Amino acid sequence: MLAGAQVYLDGPAPIDHTPACSVNTDPLCDGVAGWSNYTLEVVQRVGYGSFEPDEGVLVAKNKSYNSTGVPGQGGNSSEGNTCGYGCFTWVIDAHPEDINKLDFTRPDGTRVMRTPADARQLNDALFHAGLRSGSQFEWEDTPNRLHFYIVDVRRDSAGVLSYIVAVRSLDGAGPHTRGVTVTASSPEAALAGPAGRMNVHITNTGTAAPVPAGTHPTETASAFSSDVFRVNATAEGTGWGAQVQSALVALRAGASIDVPLVITRIGNAPAGRVVVTVTSESDPTKSSSATITTR
Repeated sequence: MLAGAQVYLDGPAPIDHTPACSVNTDPLCDGVAGWSNYTLEVVQRVGYGSFEPDEGVLVAKNKSYNSTGVPGQGGNSSEGNTCGYGCFTWVIDAHPEDINKLDFTRPDGTRVMRTPADARQLNDALFHAGLRSGSQFEWEDTPNRLHFYIVDVRRDSAGVLSYIVAVRSLDGAGPHTRGVTVTASSPEAALAGPAGRMNVHITNTGTAAPVPAGTHPTETASAFSSDVFRVNATAEGTGWGAQVQSALVALRAGASIDVPLVITRIGNAPAGRVVVTVTSESDPTKSSSATITTR
């Protein structure tokens, strides 16, 4: 059972356009052949996942074909040794650099580190939401023209973890009309202490176009009516700072959200200003800014 998002690769063969590489010389080579789809799923340290080293979003490339060779419609998995013994899933590592962890210590005291191909290199592979999560919140597959986003994280009253994720094509804005506005809850921020918090209001002013039937084998058109926006806050003036918790928000056409903004001041800094800019990821020409005077 899949509990997450799935993106199928399509078009003329080979549907995966990852450049050729050699598993004999490159431990980060996925073997290229046979991949048909990506999945994004939540990993949480509960139940059968209790002993996982981390929790977050697992982004993976998979092999899955039915008997006709068409990706997506269930059927038999097609696995092989193109990226290791019995390989049918390739994990996208949010930290592809060497994890630099000890494997074991020899009797003479020599420390032996985990090798680059050790499966435990993936202990920090999960993606997290937010700017200061300790992991990545986005990944781009340039050859296949896809951009993956981990937008936000939520935990319900029972402690169940969920994420808002998004995937977009790198080739154009699609059929929808893109647009965005951002306004500050107050154009002025007077800080009584070293830090203050206020909201900025973001609205997706775009409109969703009809989505052709069959775009996705299971999802309805509503799944494609959103846009991802990048949020940037910049403080101008000596002694001032501005931060947002996440660089991303995702909104359906016509929807709005309040995003918290933290403004900081060092000492008795003179008046300054904070500029918050929100830009559509699908169409970067669609952007809006709000200016807040600080004192």
